[in-house]
Amino acid sequence: MQAFTLRSYPCKLSLAALTCFWGLVEGAILALSVERRNSNADWSIHLDIRLLAAFYGGILSGVAYYIMGMVNKEKGPVFFSAFNPLGTVIILILGSLVLDEHMYLGSLIGAIVIVVGLYLVLWGKTKDEPPSQFINNSESTKR
Repeated sequence: MQAFTLRSYPCKLSLAALTCFWGLVEGAILALSVERRNSNADWSIHLDIRLLAAFYGGILSGVAYYIMGMVNKEKGPVFFSAFNPLGTVIILILGSLVLDEHMYLGSLIGAIVIVVGLYLVLWGKTKDEPPSQFINNSESTKR
């Protein structure tokens, strides 16, 4: 679906911005519906580290969507999916180093199972399709 949207919508950066905007709208609706009866909820905006973190997260999400769209268009979804488990590994390492989170054995085993499972699916996908089909798909997306 995303590859079709990228072909039909040529402004990739604004597509990433629209995706993030609608994620913001959905998140706001969810927060309002869940927290509407909570009298302790603080809905005011303060100029502090939390606002900076939210702004940084929004910018980072937009950049990530843009990069995902470009990689998906240039190399295809199989190539993009092959590097997806790196995010899990990076989050596990940075969470333990930067945020001083405890790394439990169950989390480590779960991350390993997810990464191995995804690579097995990708390996099976490459065995399923002949290599000539990958060449034809990459040539057709460049036009």
